[in-house]
Amino acid sequence: MRKLVLILVAPLLLAGCSGGKKAPEPTFYLLRAEARIPDGPQQPPVNVGINRVSLADYLGQAGVVVAINSDQVRPARQHLWAEPLDSSVRLFLRDAISADLGYPVSADLGRRQSWQYRVDIRIDEWRGSLAGDARIVASWLVIDVATDSELSRYRFEQTGTLAADGYDALVAAQTRLLDALAATIADSLREINTETG
Repeated sequence: MRKLVLILVAPLLLAGCSGGKKAPEPTFYLLRAEARIPDGPQQPPVNVGINRVSLADYLGQAGVVVAINSDQVRPARQHLWAEPLDSSVRLFLRDAISADLGYPVSADLGRRQSWQYRVDIRIDEWRGSLAGDARIVASWLVIDVATDSELSRYRFEQTGTLAADGYDALVAAQTRLLDALAATIADSLREINTETG
């Protein structure tokens, strides 16, 4: 009789542990530049292409990354990027740089032969912190395609404060940092345009 009671009680205990509550649905974030690629002029002053955008390995996951301390980062389990970051960051930068320059910059690798200059970008940090800020550290090279030679090398670091608590504010702050990076890359390309013009 005692065994029967335990067998009947066990399923009730398991049901009680689950509490009947469903796990919360994850939130997915799309990375999109607000600025749109300009329509004209049809022929840009220089043909520039975004060649490679490489991200630090820890950014190659779906979860939005938060630094726990100087040595530890943790990806969120319920707050996720909707698309792989390597491709969405690349397209974001293409759109934002094009908008800043006022003419389209290419990200079509099939058209590399027509580029005069290519830009290789590396993002080493792009995350939030428990202190309520977001940070980006990036570098890029501008390369003359005809001679396959490096024209210039740049580094960019910026930290921004979150406007509020939570992941929505973190993603908004990270997007602003990416916009600031795009504006700085556009400035470096303007220098080349001035030199060649």
